[in-house]
Amino acid sequence: MLFQFDDRYALFDMTPVDNQFIQEYLPAARGEDVRVYLYGLMRCYHPEAEMSLAQMSRELHLEEEEIARAYRYWERKGLVRRVSDDPPAYRYISARQRAMGGAEPQLDPEYEAFADSLYGVFDHGRRLHGSEIRTCYEWVEDLKLPPEAVIMLLKHMERNKGKNFAIQSAQQVAMQMAKEGVQTVEEAEDFLSRDQALYQGTKAVLKRLGKRNLPSEDQLALYKKWTQEWGFTPEAIQEACAETAKGDPSMGFLDGVLRNIRERSASGARIEASGVVQAREEGAELRRVLKTLGSGSVTERHLEWYRKVREVYPEDMVLLAARECGRSGGSVEDVEKMLDSWSRKGIFSTAEAEKYVQEFRAQGELMMELRKMWGLKNRMSAKDRALVAEWEKELGFAPELILLAAEGASGADKPMAYLNKILRDYAEKGIRTKEQILLDREQHQAAKPAATAPGTRAAKQVIAQQYSQRDYSGPEESMEEVLMRLEGEKDSRA
Repeated sequence: MLFQFDDRYALFDMTPVDNQFIQEYLPAARGEDVRVYLYGLMRCYHPEAEMSLAQMSRELHLEEEEIARAYRYWERKGLVRRVSDDPPAYRYISARQRAMGGAEPQLDPEYEAFADSLYGVFDHGRRLHGSEIRTCYEWVEDLKLPPEAVIMLLKHMERNKGKNFAIQSAQQVAMQMAKEGVQTVEEAEDFLSRDQALYQGTKAVLKRLGKRNLPSEDQLALYKKWTQEWGFTPEAIQEACAETAKGDPSMGFLDGVLRNIRERSASGARIEASGVVQAREEGAELRRVLKTLGSGSVTERHLEWYRKVREVYPEDMVLLAARECGRSGGSVEDVEKMLDSWSRKGIFSTAEAEKYVQEFRAQGELMMELRKMWGLKNRMSAKDRALVAEWEKELGFAPELILLAAEGASGADKPMAYLNKILRDYAEKGIRTKEQILLDREQHQAAKPAATAPGTRAAKQVIAQQYSQRDYSGPEESMEEVLMRLEGEKDSRA
């Protein structure tokens, strides 16, 4: 039988629940403990043959361990005596019987000693009573923490949250201690020192964010995640707080900032303050590039692309390429193509790239003038641009001289090839000035008045005469032309 009265219980003619129990024992007991006691008392009057803790658990909607814990409590109070462990069986003792000395209470010396040790924890600034003491003792009994570790925990909580902290908040820490296998005073000291660092670190972050509240459990959990799971040092977290000035200065906003930094960092790596600074600078650089390019907001794909490009090219050079591609709606991939094109030409510095861009624009303006002079409708090819570069760099002709000579190729079936022949002939003869070109043309016409280029028409000198006064900072070539040039270079290497 699970429950039965003491043999002398009926002699005292007690009621099912006497007033002494209600006055002396009920006020300090938890509701669950009272439910267990009263249910068991009822079963003493009305026993069931198959009564067990499992049946009682179903009836009261409590876990079996919760029921066993309640009976341990009433054992310590001397109102219940355990008479069997397997199966568990208890004998109720009258509260009036205890008061009259008719029954010796079954006290728990370890519990009493533990309760006594708690009285001095707070230097008489706070007294733990009733359910608070029992909760702390459950950490010893159920979580298997050393009594000394529990006392250390209570002092730790007082330091962090003041003497009026909630025992429930301490229980969460106690459960974590048990989860990490704390079984000695030394292990408790190590755990609580880490927990102290967690608390102080969270408090420092809140102060940096302009918050004056003590850390909540959720805020402590965030800081713990940042330091223990994500690998941020306290200094790195403080450095990341600077990013919250751009939005809501809260722990939630900071969590998003740190998440982005972590996703850009090597997996499993410890993230120092310098890593946060680097990530912030990298993000700022990328935003400048994307703004120049007109390509939207920062994404993980953009970050990955930018890290790869910056391993090879300086920031200013990437910005320059973004500016050139941005004029005609290019993408980050087009920027990389342009940078690689410059690299193949031996251009590795921003100054060299800027010079090349200026020359490229001037060549584009010159080619536009040639097309206009010759009445060409199709765009010139990358090979045509290469010829212009040869005339300027290898043969040493200035743009105005090229245009002056180009008048002689007007009307030719292949004007670029014809102009190439004219300029190379000039180079062999040492003709380098406008006057020399005009004189050579007059002499040529005087010697052979009828010998003009097949299909040519009379040359006009207006364009050549005005070329030196033109502004060559005109519009960029379109992205179509840029890609055409890159493809042309690719074909030439194949």
